[in-house]
Amino acid sequence: MNTEPDGIVAYNLAIRSPNKNDPNWPVPSFDASDWAEAFCKQYPDIPEDVMVGWFANALMRGFDQAFIQSKVENAEFGETK
Repeated sequence: MNTEPDGIVAYNLAIRSPNKNDPNWPVPSFDASDWAEAFCKQYPDIPEDVMVGWFANALMRGFDQAFIQSKVENAEFGETK
């Protein structure tokens, strides 16, 4: 029995094999180049290479925050990993 909400299941499937035809593109991608390409289609005056750096930092910050949060949650339950 699946206990995940439908949106989470769909998201987990999408990030395993990102597809540029996905209407939510680039949300399923963790590649800064994909995000920069999509962003620069909307804002063509901004250099794509600049946005690759910006999105790489933003994606990594999100990863770092999730990692820190998992450590905090594990500490609250007395788990060490």
